[in-house]
Amino acid sequence: MQLNFLGAMNRVTPSGILVDTGKTRFVLDYGADVEHMPPKPPMAVDKVDYILLSHGHLDHCGSLPMLVKKNGCPIISNACTKELTELLLLDSVKINMMEAGDIEEAKLPFDKQDVKVTVKKFVDFKYRKPLSFKNTEIIYYDAGHIPGSAMILMKIDGKTLLYDGNFNTIDTRLLAGCDQDLPKIDYLITESTYAQREHPDRKSQEKELVQLVNETISNDGVALISTFAIGRAQEILLILDSYGIDYPLYIDGMARKSTTIINKYKNLLKEPRSLDDALKKVTYVNGDGMRSKIIKRPCAIITTSGMLSGGTVVPYIQKLHADKNSSLILTGFQVPGTPGHTLLQTGRFVHENSDLEVEMFVKRFDMSAHAGRKEIFSFIKNINPEKVFCVHGDDTKGFAEELKGKGFDAVAPTVDNKIFNI
Repeated sequence: MQLNFLGAMNRVTPSGILVDTGKTRFVLDYGADVEHMPPKPPMAVDKVDYILLSHGHLDHCGSLPMLVKKNGCPIISNACTKELTELLLLDSVKINMMEAGDIEEAKLPFDKQDVKVTVKKFVDFKYRKPLSFKNTEIIYYDAGHIPGSAMILMKIDGKTLLYDGNFNTIDTRLLAGCDQDLPKIDYLITESTYAQREHPDRKSQEKELVQLVNETISNDGVALISTFAIGRAQEILLILDSYGIDYPLYIDGMARKSTTIINKYKNLLKEPRSLDDALKKVTYVNGDGMRSKIIKRPCAIITTSGMLSGGTVVPYIQKLHADKNSSLILTGFQVPGTPGHTLLQTGRFVHENSDLEVEMFVKRFDMSAHAGRKEIFSFIKNINPEKVFCVHGDDTKGFAEELKGKGFDAVAPTVDNKIFNI
């Protein structure tokens, strides 16, 4: 078989890998780098027979309509990922239309109709149930990253290839850790997002977050919690619920739709009824009028986006930035260049026409859904593959060198060294 890496080489985005078995051509993920205008796809690829999608995050699914327009190929995924992907792609088109305006070169090469066509190409899979394609057998395993996420195992002519997509080995409030009951793996394509960083103790992070929310509300302030819509918003809700919610709690932005979607697939959650129970204590926010009204009283608001680069968190910050009794809680990594990162560095919220001094109490917590350094190394050690390909990280070269030092045959694909015959 031949592997052709199309993106996420010595960087986190955009994911895309062509696997040519000699009889069938598969693309594993086809994401987008949303830091570009328009969002940048992986390298182009000609004929594609099937797309194997690991999960519904834009850096893995954001350019799918481009492949479907060109090839009309089926997308092997599951129902939850299908709905989340549609939500994200439609939002991506909407945002691009607003930001690009009349600048043709800034426009996405697909529209809402293309997204609708793409969604119709989805073919459902079940975890652990083999799918056969000529000389290839494919099995999806739960990746523990977000609801519906999968590690993709390919058995090709007696050899096994595992693409772990994005994975997490530890249990969170929302999900159980990834399925590690795997067969012998010959080749592993692994994410390297946190290969150089450990996560802080999760329980301590949870307690500190809940304490800050409670203290803010006790001080008659608003606890504004900025999250990613998929996975993170629901995780934060379950954390708050586990410690007891005795204050007004609201969900706003894309987190409303994503929570509704995820709650339809209760079988994917660690505790199937957990979201149902927590949502009984939540009110969804509808419209600017309601936003202006709820912040007049102490409350907590879970809203998007996670790096303050858009979404409903923006008008909240514009209204609350001078309120010293309120807090702005970030729940994940802030990419350099984003408004969230700028805020942490300078104390100012800079977004489009806004440049505001933020007097709210600002704190970032690590609620990552990725395996940390220790977990990644342990995962690879347990699998013990013949060869490891390191992608989806800021220093995949350094990670590959570390793996070599531990006795593994490891490589970090680059633009100049991206095709491997194995």
